Amino acid sequence: MQFSEVIGQKRVKQSILQSAREGRISHAQLFAGPEGNGALPLVMAYIQYLFCKNKSETDSCGECPECRKIAKLMHPDVHFVYPLSLTKSKEGGIRGTESKSGGISKSIDVFHQWKEAFLQNPYLSLADWMEALEVENKQMVIGVDEAREIIHQLSLTSFEGSYKVVIMWMAEKMNITTANKILKVLEEPPDKTIFILITENSHLPITILSRTQLTRVPRIDEEEMIADLICKYELTGEAARYIAQTSEGNYRVARILASDKEHTDFHFQKFAEWMRICMKLNGEGIIGWVTEMAGIGREKQKQFMAYCIQLIRQSLLLGVGFPVRLRQNEEEFLIKFSTYLPFSQAALIAEELNKVFHAIERNANPKILFMSTSIRIHQLLK
Repeated sequence: MQFSEVIGQKRVKQSILQSAREGRISHAQLFAGPEGNGALPLVMAYIQYLFCKNKSETDSCGECPECRKIAKLMHPDVHFVYPLSLTKSKEGGIRGTESKSGGISKSIDVFHQWKEAFLQNPYLSLADWMEALEVENKQMVIGVDEAREIIHQLSLTSFEGSYKVVIMWMAEKMNITTANKILKVLEEPPDKTIFILITENSHLPITILSRTQLTRVPRIDEEEMIADLICKYELTGEAARYIAQTSEGNYRVARILASDKEHTDFHFQKFAEWMRICMKLNGEGIIGWVTEMAGIGREKQKQFMAYCIQLIRQSLLLGVGFPVRLRQNEEEFLIKFSTYLPFSQAALIAEELNKVFHAIERNANPKILFMSTSIRIHQLLK
């Protein structure tokens, strides 16, 4: 991947290009930013630039053998680590859950799925990765076996005499044992080793944070995203602006909105249905809705909650007369819904939904969570 293929992020590109040109390449780096910001594509463009034999001042050539191998995730000196769904075996050890990929315990075991998922969408999220592995309702972890594999790989001589690189995606999924085992590698790495952690938050042990050079990757600029959506999806300027604003700088969400109308329609349908049920406190309706939503998987539940929070915010703006950019069915529903939603209550509902989002992240029981939240929303609407 080249820097020219990464959407926006001009400031970050300039910073890492300058450090590469000046030879200031930290052996342990941390790229942190929200989902869909392009941290993973940025890291891949950065690594390709470092390996490139014919690089320019601003980008890799994209044509030399090194560029081609890295672009296809086939370079023998670039290793990837990512979360897996792990479970206790009968012997008390850690093994992979049985899924489409079979029993797995290390990233190399499902590298084919990782390569396929990345090449299809470099802006992939944890939800996309879980879907690729068919483990949507499992806990994702970077386990201790990965730490042993990292130490082993970095102890070997590089195949092509250049850098040895380990890229750990979603590093916040490391358990504490894994984090402790890689500390020595971060502190005293072998020669010409680059260790890059990518995280959507900075919830890492302080021992890890203190040993890495931090690069913050912000959300994608709205105008840059609009230009990309118009070019890639042949959208009108108005449609591209709506998607860019709705996605709030998350290119993964923008990509779904631009190419998957069915996905967005499902979220709107379930949001409208939920609000109507909550207003009437329809017991049978709530049970049916809760049962359905509890079965869609944790990551999709989080996506739905994020969509609900966004619509409640838009409803707030409508209620006080601010212009909003919505699809026609969303706007028609929210115009009516906002009349039942005083400003103070809307803020409280948004707060409740935000709590639900974080509770889902902490593996709360979805049936109990959605049921109690439905009753709470009814109370606020009344």
